[in-house]
Amino acid sequence: MALYPGPQVPYDRVPMRIPALALLALTLAPAASMAKPKVQAGDGSGPKNLGYACGAKVLPLAVGNVWTYSTVAAPLPALPDVARIAPLPPKSFTITVKSIDTKAGETVVQLEEKIIYDLTKDSKKPVLDERIVHSSITCTAKKFDITPDSFFFAGEPGGYQGLTFDKFERKGTSWMLPKGAFGEAEWPEDIIAQWKQEPHEESGAKLNSGKLELERRTTPSDAESIVTKAGSYRAEKLVIKTTGRITIETAKSKDLKPAEMPADWVNQLWFAPDYGVVQSLNRYAHMYQLVDSQLK
Repeated sequence: MALYPGPQVPYDRVPMRIPALALLALTLAPAASMAKPKVQAGDGSGPKNLGYACGAKVLPLAVGNVWTYSTVAAPLPALPDVARIAPLPPKSFTITVKSIDTKAGETVVQLEEKIIYDLTKDSKKPVLDERIVHSSITCTAKKFDITPDSFFFAGEPGGYQGLTFDKFERKGTSWMLPKGAFGEAEWPEDIIAQWKQEPHEESGAKLNSGKLELERRTTPSDAESIVTKAGSYRAEKLVIKTTGRITIETAKSKDLKPAEMPADWVNQLWFAPDYGVVQSLNRYAHMYQLVDSQLK
């Protein structure tokens, strides 16, 4: 019942980035090239004529904008109960704005997230696995909704594999952006989604389905100095605390209780004005930094 259809990645290392989906995997089965540093942000030499979809200054969105990130060492390792469900972190990933369409006051931004995993076991025979996630952002003057398969949602790249969502309900929004930037107050975002596992083609298998619930509380924090291979930034931090649970809703699961996410699931994202996310640290102890950006 592997959720990832490819044969190269062991099941317990499936790159599923939503924490509750990593829990789902545990429940359902046993088991960039570096760029030269740029001039420091904030000295007036940064990108000009940036496109601000829905006025979002914290993430410049224009067709063709590209961000490239790589994995860096985290300050501390993950706790044992989290490490055992942690997905394989990518070697690097690139996010590209593919299109921006506005209709009836609502803007939809389509993103392509290309993720590279290093599966090498023998240094003489390097093995890289590439996959592409098509994510999106939907925004108006009052909301900025990010699909949960995007790195921008929680600082966890890679999407999810082998699942589809039949129903997706959201209360609140991913980012509250008064005047195009983060304010000072915490805001909520609650998600309820109906999911089902996708069987392999022509297998005829009947797999599990159920409900995913996420409660996110996001708090802006003070700016910090962040140094990456792309440059030095004065970056504002977002702290995202998430609770959630997975419920299996099949005939054989009547006596199963919902599986709760590990406690204290806190992810952090650092934003530099006019540049977007420059660093992230998630509960898996996976840390990523910006190594290059091409912004219009």
